Amino acid sequence: MAETVYEIEDRAECLIFKITRPQRLNAITVDVLDGLEQCIESLDQQSDNRGLIVTAEGERAFCAGTDLFERESLTQEQARAKTDRARNLFVRLHQAPFISIAALNGLAFGGGLELALACCFRIAAAHVECSLPEVKLGLIPAYAGTQLLPAVVGPSRALEMMLTGRPVATVEALQMGLINRIATGDNPLVDEAAEYLSSVTQHSKIAINAIRECAAAAAPQLSDHGLKVEGEYVVKVAQSEDAKEGVAAFREKRTPVFKHR
Repeated sequence: MAETVYEIEDRAECLIFKITRPQRLNAITVDVLDGLEQCIESLDQQSDNRGLIVTAEGERAFCAGTDLFERESLTQEQARAKTDRARNLFVRLHQAPFISIAALNGLAFGGGLELALACCFRIAAAHVECSLPEVKLGLIPAYAGTQLLPAVVGPSRALEMMLTGRPVATVEALQMGLINRIATGDNPLVDEAAEYLSSVTQHSKIAINAIRECAAAAAPQLSDHGLKVEGEYVVKVAQSEDAKEGVAAFREKRTPVFKHR
């Protein structure tokens, strides 16, 4: 009987993708990538404002990276194809029009941290550690980590993490911006992530997407390009039905009912 390596839960507000390989520290296989791609394609085809939560089974590991045991069974060409596919899929997730949250239930190492970095936000249990330890094996991050990590924590911190390969505990990860929130533990981690997701997706999808585009155009220092992109979106968004509804709701002291959610 084939191993079940992931589960997909369809909730009203989101899809939940869970890696179910705790005995292998939820390491990434080709089958895991199949499941993730299925979720991304499903959400890409939807017009509502649902999002994606990525998590894993157990408390020890969110994902320890690529499955090195599977690597031994692949030809060099197959291994390269898996790497390219994972990188492209993570970039696709990072650029997707829906909001994604990585709910880190345990350690996020190597490709596991790269998967978390590909999401818009990261919420972590208190005991989580994060690392890109590839340099210790004479390798480099292969799933877009060399690009995603500097974008999230800045080039200096990213370089230090990648060149030492050291694990970063939750509190430090929060301080450096690697994670966005430490879970309280009052509710299941996925439920906290879903509540976090709703705090974003309750707003106008038009405004959300515009803000994301503007932020993507931002540079380390104020730039003419970034200001130009912002100026263009200010005009577009202000003319939308959602913007008119938001202003009207403010004046009438009520909760706005956005058309694009």
